[in-house]
Amino acid sequence: MYETIVIGAGQAGLAMGYYLKQHDHSFLILEKNSEVGEMWGNRYDSLVLFTPRLYSSLPGLELKGNAHEYLQKMK
Repeated sequence: MYETIVIGAGQAGLAMGYYLKQHDHSFLILEKNSEVGEMWGNRYDSLVLFTPRLYSSLPGLELKGNAHEYLQKMK
């Protein structure tokens, strides 16, 4: 039995899982795709996020590079 069930393994769902783990809560993250991040592979190649790395990083997993630059899809 879980104390918390998180729907979606996107940025918000993964961040929630990170903080739940820090507080020793039992939780389950449900994702409709077969892998976390799978959806990004289906996006167009010229994709650029509209928020800089500083705000696009996950807790405990900062994105490398200039914190004020915008991320592009990796091919």
